[in-house]
Amino acid sequence: MKSQLLRKTILSFLLGISLTGITQTDSLSLDDKSSYYALSFEELLNLEVKVASKKAEKISDAPGMITSYASSDVERFGYYTLKDLANITSGYSTFSAFGETNIETRGQKAGSWNASKHLLMIDGIPVNHSRANSAPMEYQVPLFFADKVEFLKGPGSALYGTSAFYGVMNIQSKKLKEEGAFTETKITYGDAGRSRRLMSNSILKNTVGETNLSFSYFKKGFSGDELGANGGTKHFNNDNSMFLNSSFKFTSTSLKGITLGVIYMRRNSHAGEFWGPTPSPLNEVTWEQYIPYLKYELDINDKLSFNSYLKYNGSTEKSTYGGSSNTLIASSQIFAGYNFTTADIEGLAEISYEINDRSNIIVGINIDSREELSSPTSFSWEIRAPADTTIPLPYEFNTLTYSGPVRVNVASAFAQYSNEFNILEGLILTAGGRLDNGFSQAGTYTQFSPRIGLVQKLTSKLNIKALYGQALRVPGVKEIGLNLETIDLINKNGGNGNTNDIPEVGAEVIKSFEAGINYNNKKFSSAMACFYNITTNALDGTQYFYTDKNGEPQTPNYFENTNGEIVAKGFEIDLQYAMNKNFRIMLNHAFAKAIINDTTDFIDVPTQKTNAAVTFVLPGRFKLATTAILRQNWGYTVTEDSYNSDDVKMNNKTEMAGFTMLDLNLQMPINKNFGIEFQVRNLLDTQWKQPSLHANNVDEPLLGQNSMIPLARRNFMFSIYGKF
Repeated sequence: MKSQLLRKTILSFLLGISLTGITQTDSLSLDDKSSYYALSFEELLNLEVKVASKKAEKISDAPGMITSYASSDVERFGYYTLKDLANITSGYSTFSAFGETNIETRGQKAGSWNASKHLLMIDGIPVNHSRANSAPMEYQVPLFFADKVEFLKGPGSALYGTSAFYGVMNIQSKKLKEEGAFTETKITYGDAGRSRRLMSNSILKNTVGETNLSFSYFKKGFSGDELGANGGTKHFNNDNSMFLNSSFKFTSTSLKGITLGVIYMRRNSHAGEFWGPTPSPLNEVTWEQYIPYLKYELDINDKLSFNSYLKYNGSTEKSTYGGSSNTLIASSQIFAGYNFTTADIEGLAEISYEINDRSNIIVGINIDSREELSSPTSFSWEIRAPADTTIPLPYEFNTLTYSGPVRVNVASAFAQYSNEFNILEGLILTAGGRLDNGFSQAGTYTQFSPRIGLVQKLTSKLNIKALYGQALRVPGVKEIGLNLETIDLINKNGGNGNTNDIPEVGAEVIKSFEAGINYNNKKFSSAMACFYNITTNALDGTQYFYTDKNGEPQTPNYFENTNGEIVAKGFEIDLQYAMNKNFRIMLNHAFAKAIINDTTDFIDVPTQKTNAAVTFVLPGRFKLATTAILRQNWGYTVTEDSYNSDDVKMNNKTEMAGFTMLDLNLQMPINKNFGIEFQVRNLLDTQWKQPSLHANNVDEPLLGQNSMIPLARRNFMFSIYGKF
C-alpha cells in the first residue's frame, strides 16, 4: 500500500506541474550541451545519414527508406534500447522468444530466437554476435551514448554483406565539435522487478585527439506475470546487462586518423517461457562479446579518402536449462547446458573518390573469418535419470560429442557509383553491388548482390524514389554447428532418429522492390513508401522430433532452408509536425502482409502497426517536457494447436486481436546541470499476450498453450541525470 501511495503521489506531483502555465523555452531539449538541442525542426530534417550509401546525405536524398533518431529524440521518448525505438519505427517491430528480443521488418522475421537477419553497427563497426549473428536489442547496447540512430528498411547486402538481410541499424556516438570535456550520467530506479539502471558517457577532446568512454549497467528481477493463455506459470524475465564502449581517435600528429577502440557487451537473462510448459527459474542464457578494433580514416586529398578497420569479435553463448523444477536435478527430468565460443576476425578497406561535385564512387574489399572453438571451450552437456534405475548412481552425466571446429570464411568486393543528373531539381542515380565468395562445412558459394536507386527531386521540398535491391544470408557458425551437433546426438542416442533428416543448409536470398515519396517544409514532414519483397530458401531454426533408444522423446534444434518463396508487400506512412519548438507530433502507420508459397500467412507478426507521439514543452522556468507515445499493433496470424475427433493433429490459423499501449515520459531540469525524469510504461495497464515460437509447435500443443508471452504491466521509472 505504501509503495502504491508513493507512486500515485509522485505521478500526481509531476502531472500537476505539467498543467501549470509557465512562459517560454527555446528548445525541445532540456540541455544545451548537445549539438541537436538548439536546432530547429527544419534543421533536424536536414541532418545527414550515412547508412544507405556510406556517405553523408539528407534522408530525402538517400537511396533507401530510412528513419533516423537524434539524441534529443532518444531523450524525450525515454527510450534507451534499440528494441524500444524499433517498436515505434514504421516497418519495424520486435517480439520475444525464450527471453530474447527478435526483430520483424516489413512482415518477415527470423524463425528462431536469434535476431540474425539484421545488421547492427556502432560507429561503422559491425557488432553482431559472431556465433549466432544476433543483433543485440536490449540494454547490452544502451543508446545513452548515441548521437544518432538510423534504421534502414530493406536489404543492404550490396554494401554490408550477408548480415544485412532484412535491414540495417547504425549508431553514431556523440562527439564534440570543439576542444573540451563533456560528461553525462543517468541513474534510474524502476518498480518492474526492482530495475536499476546506470548510464554514463564521457568525451574529452584536446589537440592530440578525442577520447570517448561509455558505460552502462542494467539489472531487474522477474516480473511475476503469468505465461500462457490460461495463466498459472510465472514469466521468468530477469535481466542483467553491461555495456562498455571506449575509443581514442588521433586528430593530429603522424597518427592522425587512427582510432583504437573496444566494445564489450554482456547480457544474462532468464529464458522467458523456455523450457517446456512450466518454465524453471534455473533456465538462463548469457550472451557476451569482446570487440577490440583498429580504424584508420584518411583524407588523401580533396577528392580521395580512405577508410578501413580491423576487428576481433570474441563471442560466447551459454545456457543452462532443466524442465520445470526449481531444484537443480529432479526425478525424470533432464538438466542440460551448453557453452560455445566463437572467434571472428574481420577486415575492411575502402576508397571513396569524388569525381566532381555531383559524382562519387566507392570501392572496397571485406574479409571475414570466424571459427567456433572446439572442446573444451565449446560443448554441450546433460544430466538425466538413467533408463536402468537399479544402477548405484541415480543420474548420468553425458557430454555431447562436438564435431568442431566450425569455420566460416567470406571474402567480398563491392563497388557503388552515384551521380546527380541535371533533370528538374536533380535526379540522383545510385548503383552498385557486392560479390561474396565463401566456404565452410556447408560448402562453397559465390553470390552477387546488386542494388540500384533513383531519387528524383521534383521541387526543393518534394522527392520521389524507386529502388531495387538484393541480399543474401549464408549459413553461419551456429547454423552449421547446431546441425552437426544434432547429427551427433542422433548417432549417440539411437532410436528412430535418422541423420539423413538433418539437411545441408545453404544461402537464403531476398529481392526487394520499393518506391516512395518525401515532402518536407519548415514545420511538416511526410514520407510514404510501398514495397514488394520475395524471399527464397528462407534459413530458419526448427526442431527434430524422435524417440531415442530408451523410449525417451528428443527434440534437438537444427536449421533448414524452407522450400518455395515468401512474398511480402505493404506500405508505410510517416508524418511529423512541429507547430513550434515547444510542440511536436509524430505519427506513422505500416501495413505488411507476408504469404508463404501463395497459400500460408506468415505467423506471429502484426500486419498493421500505428505509432503516435506528442511532445509538449511547457514554457517557463522549469521547462518541463511531456512526451506521450501511443502504440497499436493488430492483425497477428497465429497457429492454434489442436486435435480433431480422430486424435489427428490439426494446424489451424486464426487472427489474434492486437494491443494498444501508452507510455508517458516527463523531464524537468533542476538547474543547468541536473534534472529528473519520470516515466510510466504501459500507462493503460494493457494486458495482452503475444504469440511465441512455442505457440507454433504442432507436435507439443501444451507448449503453445502455456507460452503466450505477456506484455509488461504498468510500471514506473524514476531517473536523476547530470550533464557537465
